[in-house]
Amino acid sequence: MPQRFDQDGPSPQARLRREHERVILRAITVNEAVSRTQLAADHGLSQQSVGRIVRDLLSDGLIEETSTDQPDGPGAPRIGLRVRADGAFALGFGIERDRLTGVMLDFGSNVRWQISRTILPGQPAIEVLQRIAEDARLALGSTEFAGDRSRLCGLGIAAPGPLDLTSGTIVGAPNFPNWQHVNVAAELRRLLDLPVVIDNSATAAAIGTKWQLRRGPTPFLYCYWGLGIGGGLVVDDEAYHGMTGNTMEIGHIVVTPDGRHCDCGGVGCLETEASVAAIVNDAAGYGEFSAIDEVVAAAARSAPLAAILTEAAHKMATGLLTAVNLVDVDEIIIGGEHFRAVERIFVPVIRERLENRAFRRHISSVKVTVSAYEAASAVGAASLVFQTLLPPQAQLKPSADPSAGLAVIRASRRQQARSMS
Repeated sequence: MPQRFDQDGPSPQARLRREHERVILRAITVNEAVSRTQLAADHGLSQQSVGRIVRDLLSDGLIEETSTDQPDGPGAPRIGLRVRADGAFALGFGIERDRLTGVMLDFGSNVRWQISRTILPGQPAIEVLQRIAEDARLALGSTEFAGDRSRLCGLGIAAPGPLDLTSGTIVGAPNFPNWQHVNVAAELRRLLDLPVVIDNSATAAAIGTKWQLRRGPTPFLYCYWGLGIGGGLVVDDEAYHGMTGNTMEIGHIVVTPDGRHCDCGGVGCLETEASVAAIVNDAAGYGEFSAIDEVVAAAARSAPLAAILTEAAHKMATGLLTAVNLVDVDEIIIGGEHFRAVERIFVPVIRERLENRAFRRHISSVKVTVSAYEAASAVGAASLVFQTLLPPQAQLKPSADPSAGLAVIRASRRQQARSMS
């Protein structure tokens, strides 16, 4: 297995070729169809360089040609380039407090296979990791994938933080007592013999949102809302990780200084005041509820329950206002499969707070969008794998296996060709 993304070696010229290749592939992924001429003009490369890169990517099966717009005057339609959806696949698993979700994502960001399983409170980490390995093998044998591992780039994991991204280890995660100092990446590489990349759950979901929306470099803040609350910041088409990979912990912004004690060691954190778990806990005094949907339904007939939801919405607005004042973005995207239940209550409150109190409000408003994508953390985890195909090598997270990416596809296909000859 090669030790780099391709076989060019460590020379400056080889590194530049790798960077140009990723720039071109990135540009193709965010466009429905783009011509070679446009790629050369947009990125300051010669037609010859773009032509060579495109030939390699076509040969790899990662992109394909398609007709674009009809040029002015007579002539055939211009030939464009687009991502070939079945050119590459990635597995992704999201580890949450109560659930393990897995997906198989193709290079066009389509979910080809999906599974969801319950995680029991306090379940040992090794049992969950073995479950991931079993489900990954199940996905590889599915009819959608047809067992062609030459197209599989790797496995992504969206995990609770804090994380040591250098080693791929979960370190002291609140609410995960049996996941202290668990080297998730190393264990799954051992179990599956696949490249593994790991990131914080909300950061992964932000990257997945970027891929599925085919977003370019426009910055946005992603907020995951569920049993926990997390955040991810995407800037210049990359997730911002901070110094240790544990940035944008929106759930641990203090919104009630004299509030509840949080498992992180703080007091009055947004997560312990306004998450699904917090709301269901607060609602317990007015009935038996096991899900946020039940609380919302009952609130239509109960003023105290309606007040609990409204108060949680105001606390969410306070947390997001603080985040916007810090990072100054044009858009917040809120996701998580539970958020749909409270969307009509939360979103108006959040929008009103940002419109009237954001420091930037006299210059430009902040757009609040609700993500339509389900299994956000798992999709994001799979997108992490594709993300390693695109940035320059220096920008890759250290926990990413160095054999991941284009080299995996190329080496696998060379081996497959040799076995058939």
